[in-house]
Amino acid sequence: MKIQSILSLLAVTAVAQDDDIPDLITDGPFALRVKGQARNSSVDGYLYAVAAPSFPEVYLFLHYDAGSAPIADNSSYRFYFNYTGRMQTGTDELGFFVSDITIGEPNSVGLLGKAMSLQYRPNTNVAVPAFGVSTSTVDLTGFDKDYKVFLNYYTDDATYVPNQPGNFSLDINYYHWAICWQTYYSISGPTLSWIITGQPHNPTCEPVDLFRSDL
Repeated sequence: MKIQSILSLLAVTAVAQDDDIPDLITDGPFALRVKGQARNSSVDGYLYAVAAPSFPEVYLFLHYDAGSAPIADNSSYRFYFNYTGRMQTGTDELGFFVSDITIGEPNSVGLLGKAMSLQYRPNTNVAVPAFGVSTSTVDLTGFDKDYKVFLNYYTDDATYVPNQPGNFSLDINYYHWAICWQTYYSISGPTLSWIITGQPHNPTCEPVDLFRSDL
Protein backbone atom coordinates (compact mmCIF):
# COMPACT_ATOMS: atom_id res chain seq x y z
CA MET A 1 0.00 0.00 0.00
CA LYS A 2 1.39 3.43 -0.94
CA ILE A 3 0.81 4.96 2.53
CA GLN A 4 3.04 2.35 4.11
CA SER A 5 5.57 2.81 1.32
CA ILE A 6 5.74 6.55 1.97
CA LEU A 7 6.46 5.94 5.63
CA SER A 8 9.17 3.46 4.70
CA LEU A 9 10.70 5.96 2.30
CA LEU A 10 10.90 8.56 5.05
CA ALA A 11 12.17 6.07 7.60
CA VAL A 12 15.32 5.45 5.60
CA THR A 13 16.47 8.98 6.32
CA ALA A 14 16.86 8.02 9.97
CA VAL A 15 19.15 5.47 11.57
CA ALA A 16 17.73 2.14 10.46
CA GLN A 17 16.57 -0.22 13.18
CA ASP A 18 15.25 -2.80 10.72
CA ASP A 19 17.53 -4.55 8.24
CA ASP A 20 14.63 -4.69 5.78
CA ILE A 21 14.58 -0.90 5.35
CA PRO A 22 16.55 -0.07 2.18
CA ASP A 23 19.17 2.62 1.85
CA LEU A 24 18.40 5.70 -0.17
CA ILE A 25 19.84 5.86 -3.68
CA THR A 26 20.84 9.38 -4.73
CA ASP A 27 20.74 10.39 -8.40
CA GLY A 28 22.22 13.67 -9.63
CA PRO A 29 23.15 16.40 -9.85
CA PHE A 30 20.79 17.67 -12.51
CA ALA A 31 19.09 20.93 -13.44
CA LEU A 32 15.33 21.57 -13.64
CA ARG A 33 14.13 23.11 -16.89
CA VAL A 34 10.68 24.60 -17.50
CA LYS A 35 8.97 25.16 -20.83
CA GLY A 36 5.59 26.82 -21.34
CA GLN A 37 2.81 24.58 -22.63
CA ALA A 38 1.13 27.23 -24.80
CA ARG A 39 2.30 27.38 -28.40
CA ASN A 40 3.08 31.10 -28.09
CA SER A 41 4.66 30.86 -24.62
CA SER A 42 7.95 32.64 -24.00
CA VAL A 43 8.73 30.56 -20.90
CA ASP A 44 11.79 28.42 -21.58
CA GLY A 45 14.52 28.36 -18.97
CA TYR A 46 15.78 26.91 -15.71
CA LEU A 47 14.92 26.94 -12.03
CA TYR A 48 17.17 28.02 -9.20
CA ALA A 49 16.73 27.84 -5.44
CA VAL A 50 16.04 31.07 -3.55
CA ALA A 51 16.49 31.15 0.22
CA ALA A 52 13.66 32.55 2.33
CA PRO A 53 14.42 33.87 5.84
CA SER A 54 12.07 31.51 7.68
CA PHE A 55 12.09 29.91 11.14
CA PRO A 56 13.34 27.49 12.45
CA GLU A 57 15.38 26.85 9.28
CA VAL A 58 15.85 28.50 5.91
CA TYR A 59 13.37 27.34 3.27
CA LEU A 60 14.10 27.26 -0.45
CA PHE A 61 11.68 28.16 -3.24
CA LEU A 62 12.29 27.76 -6.97
CA HIS A 63 12.42 30.84 -9.15
CA TYR A 64 12.47 30.94 -12.94
CA ASP A 65 15.53 32.06 -14.92
CA ALA A 66 15.00 32.69 -18.64
CA GLY A 67 18.61 31.83 -19.39
CA SER A 68 19.50 29.29 -22.09
CA ALA A 69 21.53 27.16 -19.65
CA PRO A 70 21.93 26.82 -15.87
CA ILE A 71 24.72 28.95 -14.44
CA ALA A 72 27.85 26.83 -14.17
CA ASP A 73 29.23 26.13 -10.68
CA ASN A 74 26.18 27.67 -8.99
CA SER A 75 24.77 25.25 -6.42
CA SER A 76 21.31 26.84 -6.50
CA TYR A 77 20.78 25.28 -9.95
CA ARG A 78 21.74 21.75 -8.79
CA PHE A 79 19.22 19.19 -7.55
CA TYR A 80 19.17 15.51 -6.62
CA PHE A 81 16.63 12.69 -6.59
CA ASN A 82 16.45 10.25 -3.65
CA TYR A 83 14.70 6.90 -4.06
CA THR A 84 14.78 3.39 -2.60
CA GLY A 85 14.45 1.22 -5.72
CA ARG A 86 11.36 -0.43 -4.17
CA MET A 87 8.70 2.01 -5.32
CA GLN A 88 7.81 2.49 -8.98
CA THR A 89 5.00 3.71 -11.18
CA GLY A 90 5.25 1.46 -14.20
CA THR A 91 9.01 1.37 -14.82
CA ASP A 92 9.66 4.85 -13.37
CA GLU A 93 11.22 5.17 -9.92
CA LEU A 94 9.37 7.11 -7.22
CA GLY A 95 11.25 9.22 -4.71
CA PHE A 96 11.68 12.85 -3.73
CA PHE A 97 13.73 15.87 -4.74
CA VAL A 98 16.36 17.42 -2.54
CA SER A 99 18.43 20.56 -2.93
CA ASP A 100 22.19 20.39 -3.48
CA ILE A 101 23.51 17.73 -1.08
CA THR A 102 27.00 19.24 -1.09
CA ILE A 103 25.76 22.36 0.73
CA GLY A 104 25.12 22.46 4.48
CA GLU A 105 25.03 19.84 7.21
CA PRO A 106 22.76 16.77 7.57
CA ASN A 107 19.39 17.50 9.17
CA SER A 108 17.97 15.93 12.32
CA VAL A 109 17.31 12.60 10.58
CA GLY A 110 20.61 12.50 8.71
CA LEU A 111 19.31 13.70 5.33
CA LEU A 112 21.66 15.73 3.17
CA GLY A 113 20.05 18.58 1.28
CA LYS A 114 16.52 19.86 1.86
CA ALA A 115 13.56 17.68 0.81
CA MET A 116 10.77 19.12 -1.35
CA SER A 117 7.11 19.26 -0.33
CA LEU A 118 4.10 21.30 -1.45
CA GLN A 119 2.98 24.25 0.66
CA TYR A 120 -0.71 25.18 0.67
CA ARG A 121 -2.72 28.27 1.56
CA PRO A 122 -6.43 27.98 2.43
CA ASN A 123 -7.60 30.68 0.00
CA THR A 124 -6.05 29.48 -3.26
CA ASN A 125 -5.76 26.37 -5.41
CA VAL A 126 -2.12 27.16 -6.21
CA ALA A 127 0.48 25.43 -4.05
CA VAL A 128 4.20 26.14 -3.98
CA PRO A 129 6.97 23.52 -3.83
CA ALA A 130 9.42 24.34 -1.04
CA PHE A 131 12.58 22.66 0.18
CA GLY A 132 13.24 22.19 3.88
CA VAL A 133 9.76 22.82 5.28
CA SER A 134 9.26 19.29 6.61
CA THR A 135 11.15 16.01 6.68
CA SER A 136 7.96 13.97 7.18
CA THR A 137 5.66 15.09 4.34
CA VAL A 138 7.62 14.77 1.12
CA ASP A 139 5.65 14.39 -2.11
CA LEU A 140 6.37 11.34 -4.27
CA THR A 141 8.04 12.48 -7.46
CA GLY A 142 9.45 10.84 -10.58
CA PHE A 143 10.50 11.28 -14.21
CA ASP A 144 8.76 9.72 -17.19
CA LYS A 145 10.45 8.43 -20.36
CA ASP A 146 10.63 11.98 -21.73
CA TYR A 147 12.28 13.23 -18.48
CA LYS A 148 9.12 15.17 -17.58
CA VAL A 149 8.62 15.51 -13.82
CA PHE A 150 5.38 14.34 -12.24
CA LEU A 151 3.89 13.97 -8.78
CA ASN A 152 2.35 10.60 -7.99
CA TYR A 153 -0.63 9.91 -5.76
CA TYR A 154 -2.53 6.81 -4.70
CA THR A 155 -6.14 7.98 -4.33
CA ASP A 156 -8.62 10.31 -6.06
CA ASP A 157 -11.56 11.71 -4.12
CA ALA A 158 -13.45 12.33 -7.39
CA THR A 159 -14.12 8.57 -7.35
CA TYR A 160 -15.54 8.44 -3.80
CA VAL A 161 -19.14 7.33 -3.19
CA PRO A 162 -21.15 7.46 0.07
CA ASN A 163 -20.87 4.59 2.53
CA GLN A 164 -17.90 3.01 0.74
CA PRO A 165 -14.20 3.30 1.57
CA GLY A 166 -12.05 5.19 -0.89
CA ASN A 167 -9.68 3.35 -3.20
CA PHE A 168 -6.13 3.80 -1.88
CA SER A 169 -4.44 1.55 -4.42
CA LEU A 170 -4.47 3.88 -7.43
CA ASP A 171 -1.29 4.92 -9.23
CA ILE A 172 -1.78 8.31 -10.87
CA ASN A 173 0.86 10.68 -12.23
CA TYR A 174 0.00 14.39 -12.32
CA TYR A 175 1.68 17.20 -14.30
CA HIS A 176 0.16 20.38 -12.84
CA TRP A 177 3.23 22.62 -12.87
CA ALA A 178 3.06 26.35 -13.52
CA ILE A 179 5.19 29.46 -13.25
CA CYS A 180 3.36 32.08 -11.18
CA TRP A 181 4.31 35.35 -9.59
CA GLN A 182 4.40 34.51 -5.87
CA THR A 183 5.43 36.11 -2.60
CA TYR A 184 6.53 33.81 0.21
CA TYR A 185 8.34 35.00 3.34
CA SER A 186 8.84 38.43 1.71
CA ILE A 187 10.55 36.85 -1.34
CA SER A 188 8.81 37.68 -4.63
CA GLY A 189 9.40 36.40 -8.13
CA PRO A 190 8.34 34.01 -10.92
CA THR A 191 8.02 30.82 -8.89
CA LEU A 192 7.51 27.15 -9.68
CA SER A 193 3.98 26.40 -8.52
CA TRP A 194 1.45 23.56 -8.53
CA ILE A 195 -2.16 23.94 -9.73
CA ILE A 196 -4.15 21.68 -7.42
CA THR A 197 -7.21 21.52 -9.66
CA GLY A 198 -9.14 23.63 -12.15
CA GLN A 199 -8.17 27.10 -13.33
CA PRO A 200 -5.52 28.76 -11.14
CA HIS A 201 -6.77 31.32 -8.63
CA ASN A 202 -3.55 33.28 -9.23
CA PRO A 203 -4.05 35.14 -12.56
CA THR A 204 -0.29 35.27 -13.26
CA CYS A 205 0.08 31.49 -13.56
CA GLU A 206 1.26 29.97 -16.83
CA PRO A 207 1.16 26.15 -17.19
CA VAL A 208 4.56 24.63 -17.90
CA ASP A 209 6.22 21.28 -18.36
CA LEU A 210 9.00 20.55 -15.90
CA PHE A 211 11.97 18.52 -17.13
CA ARG A 212 15.06 16.96 -15.67
CA SER A 213 18.14 18.25 -17.49
CA ASP A 214 21.39 16.42 -16.80
CA LEU A 215 24.42 18.54 -16.03
